[in-house]
Amino acid sequence: MQLIQLSPFQAFRRSLVLVIQAAPIELRYLILLALISGAGSPIALFLNKIIIDEASRLLKQGATANPIALMVQEPRLLWTIGGLILLNLLTNSMNAVTNLVFSAMRDRVQGFVQGRVLDKVANFEDIALFETPELLNLVQLSEQGIERLKHLSFIIINTLNGFFILIPAILLSGAIAWWIPLMLCTSTAPSVYVELKYRKQSWRVEETQARVVRQMNLYKNVLMGEAYAKELRLFSLQPLFLNRWQNLFWQMFRSMQQVRRQGTLLVICWSMLGGLGIALPYVYVVMGALKGNYTLGDLALYSGLILQVRQSLFMLINNGSDLYDVVLGTSPIFQLLELKPKLRLSLPSRNNPATEFSSNQRGRAKQRGIQIQNLSFSYPGSDRKILSNINLKIQPNEMIALVGENGAGKTTLAKLICRLYDPQEGKILWNGQNLQELDLKELYCRIAVIMQDYARFPTTVRENVGFGYLPLLQNDTALDNAIQKAGIATAIANTPQGLETPLGKQLEGGVDLSEGQWQRIAIARSLMRLSSVELLIFDEPTAALDPKTEHEIYQLFGTITPNKIAVVISHRLGLAKLADRIVVLENGKIIETGTHEQLMAMGRQYYLMFTRQASNYY
Repeated sequence: MQLIQLSPFQAFRRSLVLVIQAAPIELRYLILLALISGAGSPIALFLNKIIIDEASRLLKQGATANPIALMVQEPRLLWTIGGLILLNLLTNSMNAVTNLVFSAMRDRVQGFVQGRVLDKVANFEDIALFETPELLNLVQLSEQGIERLKHLSFIIINTLNGFFILIPAILLSGAIAWWIPLMLCTSTAPSVYVELKYRKQSWRVEETQARVVRQMNLYKNVLMGEAYAKELRLFSLQPLFLNRWQNLFWQMFRSMQQVRRQGTLLVICWSMLGGLGIALPYVYVVMGALKGNYTLGDLALYSGLILQVRQSLFMLINNGSDLYDVVLGTSPIFQLLELKPKLRLSLPSRNNPATEFSSNQRGRAKQRGIQIQNLSFSYPGSDRKILSNINLKIQPNEMIALVGENGAGKTTLAKLICRLYDPQEGKILWNGQNLQELDLKELYCRIAVIMQDYARFPTTVRENVGFGYLPLLQNDTALDNAIQKAGIATAIANTPQGLETPLGKQLEGGVDLSEGQWQRIAIARSLMRLSSVELLIFDEPTAALDPKTEHEIYQLFGTITPNKIAVVISHRLGLAKLADRIVVLENGKIIETGTHEQLMAMGRQYYLMFTRQASNYY
């Protein structure tokens, strides 16, 4: 899976589009408020100039014992003071409104972008996304990018605010002397360049540290997660994992701090040089006032304008640097959203996918069942072959058992039959048609699976079971039937709310189940879609069950597997005895095939495995 490469401009453009899509109304309001706020600062300086000039003129006439009466007699002074007070009140009110609108915009942006990322990850057809370090790093960087994107609107508004302050301030400062705005802008240019360069170096460090951050999060989950809580304490592992987390943190911190120090030193040096850009115009205005060329009001206005130009320039520099930082950080979001799975998803444009699937079953009687031809497979990012040159045919209505030592490739073969992956070599045919030519969603609808690492959804009993077939989620009869067949009915009846009981202690009023009970819930979930599926895959379906319950599940398999293709993966070879055929894998290859009696008579690997396991019961 190739990642797209975005330039900073492309990332900025796409980030801005996301913000506009997420909160268009709030963005318009904030731009309007920034325009009003930006224009208010030069206006306040101009009103202040009038007040100082009027006060100076009146003081030349002599002091007064009744200043209020004097101000009433001077309409220009009175109206200017009133306007300045009103402007300050308006500015303070707008700050409160701006905070309100910005908070709404920030939340909208987070919800919108987080939703897009969750949708992409949840619906990504290729599970290599969750098993490839490079792609896991991308997901980690995307999560960090969402946090940065929340600040994009704030940065945009601050930038606009600085821009709206800068333009009128530059125009007015140009009235002092043509070279003043030019000097103010030129003196800040080196600082801009150095700041942007520093931000880029910081992002590169952060990008390379994505693996470290992800590993820190794994250790954090170990220290804080419920799944590890008991063994963490019983084996006193807290100092070990806490030390590992802290080592990774300081490793990342030292890398970032080194870049920060270098960048800060350069910015300080250039900022000191840029300080001359404000000193010369300011001295020029003071000398003009001393010569009588400017009034005291002019001095206040022009010195204020010079400071305002400088302030707005640095506001633009800082926000521009923050913007560049955000743009660098949001690039992984778009790389993730544009990521394409390796699984072939599109069908040849000849027929409707569902019709094509069904017609193959009826029309190719001689090719019914599943055929695996010359199949080899390696996991993404690895050259080691998990499966090598597998050839196997599974007949209709046949139950086969895949057995072998750990790491033999049993679960991987089941994942390929489910088409969670595509093989690098060879192919898998279902009723004579390549799995890669079948519609993926249609294929999944025809398969019921209990995986070795089955899900424990933090929801109610109803949903944990009903998720197996959503159309029957509210059908209590179907749910009770699946629960009864899975042998978990008594335990569910004893819960406080029956089907509506939340499962998981992390939920309010939740009830936790034993390992065996959770496994029965997973079995019930698969039984929900039994009437609509053609292939059953059970990966270690009795691993967490006691012998009595295991026997009951064996009997259940005997009732549900007829008229289905069934693939069972199990270390419990008692279950393998029920299969029509047993396939023994070793180091990714099929080494034996036959019934239980045939394989026992051969006296090879299966015989050794079965007799070794049987000896544990004597």
